[in-house]
Amino acid sequence: MIEVELKAHVTDMEAVEKQVASFAEYVCDFDKSDAYWHGPEWREARGSKGFRVRSEAGKSTVTFKTKKCKSGVEINRESEFEISDPSVFREFVLRLGCEPFYNKRKTGKRYLYKSEGDRRPVTIEVFMLEGLGPFIEIERLEESDDPESLALAQGEIRDLLARSGVEPSAIESRYYSELLMAAGLVGRP
Repeated sequence: MIEVELKAHVTDMEAVEKQVASFAEYVCDFDKSDAYWHGPEWREARGSKGFRVRSEAGKSTVTFKTKKCKSGVEINRESEFEISDPSVFREFVLRLGCEPFYNKRKTGKRYLYKSEGDRRPVTIEVFMLEGLGPFIEIERLEESDDPESLALAQGEIRDLLARSGVEPSAIESRYYSELLMAAGLVGRP
């Protein structure tokens, strides 16, 4: 799956939630805890050996991505699988030589936006990122990396950002790890 996503800083979370609720369907409140890991030999292949373990609503999911960011929009090839026992998985990856890197926690509200005749909904989350404040993320999943489809998806998520009442200047192109490091909330590898 190809994930097309942008994130932006929010100054008035309540106002943004109200705007999003006017055009998208509320799904749920959420609390996501993410543990990021470096894979073995990550120092020789920075950025390509990491993975995330997400705990949300009683489930644990491992995700790894091939990332690129263009004009503040991430286009990521994403793969994931669920694990039944996070503590056993942790022991397993430690045995393989993986190293924990940092943790992050998001709490907020999730919405779905469906345009007419489009079978792929867009996920919109308005949340607090522990230590960094309020954000909005808008994400659409694409089945292929066809340039035309990706361009349409990027346009749609930028339009939805505007409908949410968030200015394009609030788009954050840095990864969360970079933001957390800049804030002194995570050590540098």
